[in-house]
Amino acid sequence: MDLKDIVVAAPEHIKNEFIYKQHNKGSSIVLPDEANDYLYILIKGRAEVYSQSYSGSYISLYLFESYSCFGEVEIFNNQFKTLGVIAKSDCETISINKNAVIEWIKADINFTLYLIEQLSEKLIHSTNTTAKLSLLTVKDRVLDSIYIHYKIGDLGRMTKEKLSYEVCVPMRSLNRAIAQCIDEGLIDIIDKKIIVRSKENLEKNLNFY
Repeated sequence: MDLKDIVVAAPEHIKNEFIYKQHNKGSSIVLPDEANDYLYILIKGRAEVYSQSYSGSYISLYLFESYSCFGEVEIFNNQFKTLGVIAKSDCETISINKNAVIEWIKADINFTLYLIEQLSEKLIHSTNTTAKLSLLTVKDRVLDSIYIHYKIGDLGRMTKEKLSYEVCVPMRSLNRAIAQCIDEGLIDIIDKKIIVRSKENLEKNLNFY
C-alpha cells in the first residue's frame, strides 16, 4: 500500500489526532534544530528538506512530493538534529503527535512497514552520499556544492569563505580548484560572484551525478 491508501485506511481514533495545516509557498514547515515530536505527512504540494551550516550555507537534501512523510527519525531518536523543511509550492500537511504515531504503529502493520521502509531508504541514501563524497576530489566537491546552490537559486550569495567551509578544504586548495574549473570553462567569477557558464557542461563533469 502507498501512503495515501494507508492514510485513508487509518483507524478513526488515529484520524481524530490528525492536525491539518496549510503552508504558503516559501514558508517554513519545520524550523531547523527545533524540538519535534510530530510526524508530518505532505498531502499536497512539494517540500524541500535542507541543512544549514554554521557559516549560513544552505544545502538542499531532499525534495518531497505529495504523500510522503518526514519527521519520523526524530520520533524514534530525540538526539537527532532536526532539519529544516520549506514549502516549495503551496502545501498541505497532516501532523501527528508522537503518541498517536505509536498507537498507529500498534494498530496498522501497513503503516509500520511503511515507516520501516522510509527509515531504511533514508539511511541508505545518507550512507551512499557520505561514501561518494569521501571519494570525490577537491574539484568535484567544489563543483558539486556549486551545482547544488545553482539549482536552489542562491549561488549569488555564495562566497569563497562559505564554499571553503562547506567542502571542508583550506582556501589555498579551494582557489586551485576554482582556477581549474575556470580554465575548463565550467564557471566564472564576476564581481566576486560565482557564475555557472554552462549547466550542461557542469553536469557532465560531476562525478557525483
